[in-house]
Amino acid sequence: ADWDGTEKNLYQLRIHLQSNDRAERKRAWKAIMRLWRDERQRLNELYVNMLELRQQMAVNAGLPDYRAYAFREFGRFAYRPEDCLAFHEAIATVAVPAATRILERKRRRAGYRRLRPWDRVAEMAHIMPVGDREALRPYDGEADLIARSGDIFANLDPALGLYFSTMADESLLDLQTRSGKALGGYCSKLPLRRRPFIFMNGVGMHDDVQTMLHEAGHAFHVFEVGDLPLYWQEDPPIEFAEVASMAMELLAAPYLEEAAGGFYSPADAARARLEHLEGILLFWPYMAIVDGFQHWVYTHPDEARDPAALDATWGALWERFEPAVDWSGYEAERVSGWHRKPHIFDSPFYYVEYGIAQVGALQVWRNSRVDAHEAVARYRQALALGGTRELPALFAAAGAEFRFDEAMLRDLVPLLEAEIEALERRIDGEG
Repeated sequence: ADWDGTEKNLYQLRIHLQSNDRAERKRAWKAIMRLWRDERQRLNELYVNMLELRQQMAVNAGLPDYRAYAFREFGRFAYRPEDCLAFHEAIATVAVPAATRILERKRRRAGYRRLRPWDRVAEMAHIMPVGDREALRPYDGEADLIARSGDIFANLDPALGLYFSTMADESLLDLQTRSGKALGGYCSKLPLRRRPFIFMNGVGMHDDVQTMLHEAGHAFHVFEVGDLPLYWQEDPPIEFAEVASMAMELLAAPYLEEAAGGFYSPADAARARLEHLEGILLFWPYMAIVDGFQHWVYTHPDEARDPAALDATWGALWERFEPAVDWSGYEAERVSGWHRKPHIFDSPFYYVEYGIAQVGALQVWRNSRVDAHEAVARYRQALALGGTRELPALFAAAGAEFRFDEAMLRDLVPLLEAEIEALERRIDGEG
């Protein structure tokens, strides 16, 4: 998209969504929406074609629908579709009210009559800044990001610090965005060398720091399984692979201050931690929309061939799980939001893992608040098991229970809200 005479991609436009200037946020959001709108018909046609092919795959395999096929393909033997639907219900009951409280506080603090789509961009995990504080700009260039991240990991655990320095020394980090570079961020594995490789599109935002911590958790998983005798033992279930990454974000959070090797002053570190914890609570409702959408799509294959039905289903889920934002005048952008989640196209049913893993990661974090050294030790021991145990046993090794029901959320959500309130008080006191 053109931005003041300069061509910017989706990731480069993203930075303007964190501006204190609401008009700038709106302008950036509308530029992003135009990019998606221009591809609307092509995306509809592409997805409907995918649905037909996937349904045929299920039929060929003797299964009733693609949901059954996907659950078997992913090896989901520790939970069923019904458990996912119960998770959605738990989120609606426990997490949605908490997320709404967060957004309502931000609305009041900003003095807005209502929140608009450019104030809360769920698919990009963006929340508007409040007050006159500028968005966090934690580092300057790839080398700075690598150096400070390395200090964080070394202070958290010497072995983790050594893993990360090995990646830096062996050029296994490609972190900065540039023209023509593919979008996204991920950790890949180089199987012959038994090394991880981290790819991301950093632009100097705090989101980049969170991505770095997240992908480093995956990288540490690759290092920890390196001593397993058989290659096929190294791959853990996806639900636990994401515990490795999400728990690392939480375990590393106390080291974000410059005094601990990180990026920020005490006040800015509190802001960063606040944004992270708020993001966890705000993520679960969005995850439920993405997962719930796919449960409907693949169990209603005939209806789902109509793009209008897809839009209507997404819109109904959005109203249930994201009620705090007013989309008046932008209804078409709201109901076509499923276009903007790549997983729906290229990784069907791969998204609930993030929600399940976050439940596990928060339990690791809860343990670290009692004994950080023991929590990190158990975390590493669990990672080293790779795929040699089933999901419940892997969670247990890390000190967590494998369940994601309403009772579990009623335990974790108040813990998150209490920490969020404590960080808000700290920020207000130092501001």
